Amino acid sequence: MITVVGVAHVIDLKRQIENIIVSKNPDVVAVELDYGRYYAMTHKIEGKMPYIYRKMSEMQKSLAEMLGTEVGREMLTAVQVARALGKDVAFIDMDAAEIAKRIRKNMSVWEKIKLYFSIFLAPFSKKKVSEKDVKDIIEHEDVYISYLKKRFPGLSKALFDDRERVMADNLIKLSSDKNVVAFVGDGHINGLKKRIKDAEFIHLKEIMGDSMSTSYTVSLN
Repeated sequence: MITVVGVAHVIDLKRQIENIIVSKNPDVVAVELDYGRYYAMTHKIEGKMPYIYRKMSEMQKSLAEMLGTEVGREMLTAVQVARALGKDVAFIDMDAAEIAKRIRKNMSVWEKIKLYFSIFLAPFSKKKVSEKDVKDIIEHEDVYISYLKKRFPGLSKALFDDRERVMADNLIKLSSDKNVVAFVGDGHINGLKKRIKDAEFIHLKEIMGDSMSTSYTVSLN
């Protein structure tokens, strides 16, 4: 059995993640990371990535700080809770170096120019992103992703299609004899639905309103 849960890389979802892992009681908790990125995040190591990828990461980091959290905190929380409860952990994403290679390969020169201008102009925008803006993006996520894929097809192929194929294959292999709960960016849910049959999918907006009481204590030390 596979349960795929959509999360956001810039929103604090610690309580919801803990609740899901405890209530589902899986054999394996899978996360949208490869081991190299997990090691880099836990040891504060910054690797060499394409300029575009780095700038997108910096923008994510700024948004997370505005909302009082850290980029990727939800994945680290899932790993910590899983290990505290004695669950196996699986890193199901494509290797970061391969993602970087595919970004360079897939993007046309014109697409890179458009993205460069979008990134450079972003800091000069006077509009601050509020929590309301983030909630609006979550509510209309499909529209934003469709726009991204249309405007930047090469980039979206590397960041969505190629990675979702790898994640789906890894999840199917894991679930052959185990119960798996996977945490992935909510934008990957629809792509994974096309590749994984007979799985349960939980969107981010479903868990954002989660009000389950927590009647247990998990030590993350």
